[in-house]
Formats: sequence, C-alpha cells, structure tokens
Amino acid sequence: MINFFRKIRKRLLSENRISKYLLYAFGEIILVVIGILIALQINNWNQNQLDRNFEKTMLKEVRSALTSDLEVYEIMQERASMKQEGIQELLQMIASEQTYPDTVLLKSYTKMSFGVQFNYNKGGYEAIKSVGLDKVSNDSLRQGLIVFYEHHFPRAEKFFNSVDEFEYNKKYQLDLHNALWKRISIQLANGSWKLVSRPINSEAFLEQPELIDRIKIAQDNLSSINGTMGYLKYIMDSCSKLVENELNKM
Repeated sequence: MINFFRKIRKRLLSENRISKYLLYAFGEIILVVIGILIALQINNWNQNQLDRNFEKTMLKEVRSALTSDLEVYEIMQERASMKQEGIQELLQMIASEQTYPDTVLLKSYTKMSFGVQFNYNKGGYEAIKSVGLDKVSNDSLRQGLIVFYEHHFPRAEKFFNSVDEFEYNKKYQLDLHNALWKRISIQLANGSWKLVSRPINSEAFLEQPELIDRIKIAQDNLSSINGTMGYLKYIMDSCSKLVENELNKM
C-alpha cells in the first residue's frame, strides 16, 4: 500500500502536475489523520471495555461482601432472639415463686447474657478504593458506596460492639455476675476435673436483687440492639440495591 502511494507521487512529480500532487498529498494526510483517529477510537473503546469489566468484577466483590454481611445479620437476629428468650424465661421464673435446677437457671441466664456484635466485610470496597474510586463510573453509586462504607457501616459496627453488655460498664456487670454465681470444681466421668458456675444460693437465686439488675441491664441493651437492627438492615438493603441496579445495567 505504501509503495502504491509512493508510485503515484513519483508519477505526478515526473509529469510536473504540482497542483494535483499537492491535492493528492493533502488527501493522503487526511487519510493518515483519519486512520490515527480510528486507531485512537478503537484503543479508547478497548480501554473502556477493560475498565468496565474491572468495575463489574469489583462490584461483584462488593455484592458478595454484602451477602456475607446479611448472613451475619441473620446470626445477630438469632442471638437477639435468644437473649429475649433468656430474659423472658428468668422473669417468668421469678414470677412463679418456684425453685429450679441449676442447669435450668444457668441456661436461661446464659441466653440472657448473649452479646450481639457486628463486623462488616469491607474487602470489596477497599479493593476499589485501593485502585481509585473513580473506577466506579456511576457518580451516584460512587458517592453511595463512600457514604455507606465510610459512615453508616462503621457507625453500626461501633454501636453494636460497644453496646455488648460484657463491654459496656464491664466492671459493674462482672460484679453482679460474681454476686450471683460462684465457680466450683466437679469431677467428670473420665476422671478429669472441670470448673462450672453454680448459683451461690440455688433456692434464693431468683430473689436476689443482683439478678433483677442484670435483667434490667439486659433489657435496656436489647432495646437498643433491636432499635439499631432496623437501621442496619435498611443500610444493607439500600447499598445492595445500588450495587445490584448498576450490575444489571452492565
């Protein structure tokens, strides 16, 4: 092709047809420019496709992380339900004015003492952040991810991990617990020994004021937990919807 154009130029020059030569040369320049523009366009298209594919992969990672967070949420719900069961069982025992075996008391007391913690999976978001959030082409989605992962999720995590009754006012909780229970050593069937918790006074256990304090604290914590669970579910669903809508467009 190059030799073909070169022959045309030589022929025009040899025939002293300068005006046609100049016109031809100009046309050749135009063709070269058009070729360059087309090549750039193809390169840009290829790069955009690569960027879009990378963005899609990263958003799938975020979606996967949100799915695992929703599984954590379900576990949190189960623990909150168990905590509520333990509280109600102890209150019913107190109202019954009966005595109960240590194992029954301990089972309900343990359920009441369940903590509800939340740790979110930010791996997908951090992966995008490490290469630049500008990789997310949708402005609304990019701003949404920033708000959810820099504000809402850390805020929820901090709340749940501080409201846990074994972390909040920990010394007072421990003092109440020690006032209610003592550790004793028992020998198992295989001959080994194990420390277990037993009420200091099994018959009067349900009448001790320390138990009422523990139940009241557990109720207050559970009320805060349940109130924030709704907020957590809302931000999870909202973030998931943003990501899913963008993936559906790709």
